[in-house]
Amino acid sequence: MLERGAPPAVQPLAVEVGRAFEAAGTDFTATQQAATALTRIGADRWHAAGFTGHRVRVAVIDAGFQGYLEARGVTIPSSVVARSLRADGDVQAGTDHGLRAAEVVARVAPRAQLYLLNFSTIPELAAAVEFAIEQRVEIISFSLGFVHNGPGDGSGPVNDVVSRATTAGIAWVTASGNWAQQHWSGFFRDTNGDSIHEFTMNARDNGHHFSTGDLIIVSLRWDDVWGASCSDYDLELYGPDGALVRASRELQACSGVPVESLQVLATKTGRYAVRIVQAGPGPAKPLDLMVLGSPDRGSPLDFFTPAGSLAQPADHPRAISVGALVGEGPREAVFSSRGPTVNRRDKPNVLAPSGVTATAGGFAGTSAAAPHVAGALALLKQAFPDLDAEALRARMVERAVPAEPVSDGTTSARVLQLGSLAGIGPLLPAGADEAFLVGQIPAAGGFALVSYQGPGGYPLRFAHLLLGGRDAVSAFRFDPTVQRFRVFVAGAPAWVSDLTRLRNGDIVILGLAPPPEQGVGALAPGDGSR
Repeated sequence: MLERGAPPAVQPLAVEVGRAFEAAGTDFTATQQAATALTRIGADRWHAAGFTGHRVRVAVIDAGFQGYLEARGVTIPSSVVARSLRADGDVQAGTDHGLRAAEVVARVAPRAQLYLLNFSTIPELAAAVEFAIEQRVEIISFSLGFVHNGPGDGSGPVNDVVSRATTAGIAWVTASGNWAQQHWSGFFRDTNGDSIHEFTMNARDNGHHFSTGDLIIVSLRWDDVWGASCSDYDLELYGPDGALVRASRELQACSGVPVESLQVLATKTGRYAVRIVQAGPGPAKPLDLMVLGSPDRGSPLDFFTPAGSLAQPADHPRAISVGALVGEGPREAVFSSRGPTVNRRDKPNVLAPSGVTATAGGFAGTSAAAPHVAGALALLKQAFPDLDAEALRARMVERAVPAEPVSDGTTSARVLQLGSLAGIGPLLPAGADEAFLVGQIPAAGGFALVSYQGPGGYPLRFAHLLLGGRDAVSAFRFDPTVQRFRVFVAGAPAWVSDLTRLRNGDIVILGLAPPPEQGVGALAPGDGSR
C-alpha cells in the first residue's frame, strides 16, 4: 500500500494499439494511421517545402528508451543526445515507451535535435528539466502522467516542475491521459447510513476487468484543503471472488492531502471492484476516482465520468495538453482524458493522431498524440524562429481546425493541422531534391567556394539540405552589375540580406558552422547522470 497521499508511480499513457482502437469503435489499424498521420496534420506539405525542424531542440522526457542505440540513424536521428537522470543511470530502463515517442517526433520533424531524458522520481524529473534548460531545449514532449498528484487545478509537485520549464521559455507538450472511461466523479452518497458510497441506488462498488499479473492502480481524491484535509475517506478493493484484496485507510486529521491510493498485482483474472467508505463525520464531498491498470487494456468502469479525467500535468495552465483523435473525422477518442480542470479550464488544447507504427512496435493513445504536436511545433519553430513558446502555441492553435464537440467534458479542443504555407517566406522550388553543390566542403567550420546546380529560386534558408545538415551561417555572391558582394546572414532581419535565393550556376562563398555534435549514450552515475 502506498504511503498516504503519495501518488502512484508514474505510468505510461500508451495502450496496446489494437485495444485502443477497439475501445474507440473503429477498425483503423496502426499501419493505416501511421500512413496518414503526416498528411492528416499537414506535415507532408511542410516537408516538401523544406521544413523539417532543422536544429530545433526537442527533449523527449520519459521513463525509458530501450532500444535507442539500435534505432539511431534508423528511426531516430544519429545525433540524439541520451541522458539518464535516474539514480542508476539507466537510459533504457526496461521500457521502449520513450523511444516510441521519440520516433513520432522524428517522423514529424526529422531534422530536429532530439534529447532523450529519462527519470523515475519527481526530483529526477526536475533534474531532467534543469538539464533541458542548460541545453537550450525549446520544446519538451511528455507522454507520461501522474494520478492525483495535485488538486486538479494545475498545481502540485509535478506541475511545479512544468512551471520551471515554461518559465524558462520551453513549450511543454503533454499527453492528457487515456482514462476517460476509467474515471468516475460525483458527490459522496449514503442513503442507508452505513458509510459506504452508493454509485447508484443498487450499486455500492465500481470496477472493471483485470487479467492475472496486471498492476491495479486505484486512487481517490476529494475536494478539501490540499495538505490540510480534515475530511476522511477510505478505499477498499475487492477481487473477483468478492474477498477484500487491499484497503487504504490512512488518517487525514487536518494534516494530509485529500487522497487515498493503492497498488496491487492482480492474482486472478476477473472483475475487481472498489468501495469508498466515509471514515469520519462531515459533509459529503465531491469525489474523484481513478481505477487504472498497467498494461491498460481499455476496460471501462461500470460507472464512469469522462469529464475531469485528466492526468497531471495535463491540467497545467501553460502546458499544451494533447488528446487523441480517432478515425478519419475530427473526433476525440472515447478513451481520451478530458477536462475541465477543477477550476473550470478547458482541456485538452489540441487533438492529434493516436495510432502509429514504429520499429519498436505499435504505439497508440495520447502517448502517441503528444509527440505529433511536439514535432509540429518544431516545424513551426523552424519557420518562425523568433516566436517564443507562448506565441508558438498561439500560432499552432490558430492553425488548428475545430473538433467535434464531446458529450461529456470540455469542447474547445482543436485538431492539429499545420495549415497553409502562404506567407511563411521562400519555399523549396520544384525539383529541389535534385539540387547539389559542387566544391570542397571543409570538415570543420570555415568558408567554402561552391557552385550551385539545381532549379532557380533555391532559398538559402534551406542550404543545410545541400550540406548534409551543416548550417550555412552566411553566403556571399559577387554581383558584377553593381560591383559588390550580395550577402545572406542566417537569422538576420530581412533588411540585412540582399541575397536570399540561388540560381543555377551561381558561384557563392559559404560561411559554415561546425558540424552538429554527436549524441552520447547513457552516462554512468558519477559522470553527471544524477
